[in-house]
Amino acid sequence: MKETIFEVLVYLFEHYIDVNEGDAVATDTLKAELLEAGFTASYVDRAFDWMEHLTNQPSSPANSYMEQKSIRIYSPEERQRFDVDGQGFLLFLEQTGIIDADRREIIIDRAMALGDSVLTEDHVKWVALMVLFSQSGMEGHYSQMEELVYGDIPFDLH
Repeated sequence: MKETIFEVLVYLFEHYIDVNEGDAVATDTLKAELLEAGFTASYVDRAFDWMEHLTNQPSSPANSYMEQKSIRIYSPEERQRFDVDGQGFLLFLEQTGIIDADRREIIIDRAMALGDSVLTEDHVKWVALMVLFSQSGMEGHYSQMEELVYGDIPFDLH
């Protein structure tokens, strides 16, 4: 049995990202397929709540990414949950202009909402991909993030 919201979300994203709006799969059908795939009802429901919260996030226009000079100080809870590589990857995304401060905050919020005790670079990659996908006008940034998730571009802080 698969036991995290993160696993449910990644499964959904990988299996249903290419579904056209006209071919949209009904929520009940998706839930049934997820249960059949081995996910528990509790995690499936929580994943759908997570996605609903994500789709309700404001989609502000992209800021001038390269001109940002702010520093993000993590709260004690965030420092405890995000591992060093996860924090470093978020910084990398900002410094390369893939995300701006607004998207960074949404990524942090949605990652924290996963409920996992440790949030790794892998968590950050997937949450960033989902956030950029959900935001209008972010297609180019989404493509860059997609390349980082699926491509052969290694990211190494060391």
